[in-house]
Amino acid sequence: MEIELNERVISRATDPDGEKKLITKEEIFAHYNDLKNRLKTNIKKKIFYKVESIRILKEIKDNEYYKLDGYKSFDAFIKDYQLARTQVYIYLKLAKALQAGILNEDYIIENGIYNSLDKIESQETPIVKKSKQNPIKPLRFQLKKQESYDFYKSNAKFTGFMLDKLFSDGKEIIKKLMKEYKELKG
Repeated sequence: MEIELNERVISRATDPDGEKKLITKEEIFAHYNDLKNRLKTNIKKKIFYKVESIRILKEIKDNEYYKLDGYKSFDAFIKDYQLARTQVYIYLKLAKALQAGILNEDYIIENGIYNSLDKIESQETPIVKKSKQNPIKPLRFQLKKQESYDFYKSNAKFTGFMLDKLFSDGKEIIKKLMKEYKELKG
């Protein structure tokens, strides 16, 4: 059996960004403005689809539709769809805010996902709870003696209180200790 290939005529649609000969400043400026407008349009389309995803994920989670496919949990469902867990829970926060009337779709489309999230997190509402996570990163350092390590480890909150108090009220003690430390090192 012989296979015969037909010749195809592929229409060559011109690429709007193809090599254009831009000569005058007006042409360059007009082309630049066109690119900016197309970029804004594409970003709005992308955000529109994200808003739709926000609504879909909320409905699937609220109605437990994921169980229809045999998933035991919503996390298993999102993992199978290769969605980032953090991103999904950000979307769910936004969905709750949309449902409660704290936000509207237009605000999300105009300002984006993260600005919208900042807006709802800056407001104290029963729908969106503030994170209990401390924004200050924990310290890591090594102690010379096991005995001091054991003490500070078993009294971690006291250690934090003591260091804060020493920093705020005992600057002279810190300077004296710093001087002693530099003399030992130097």
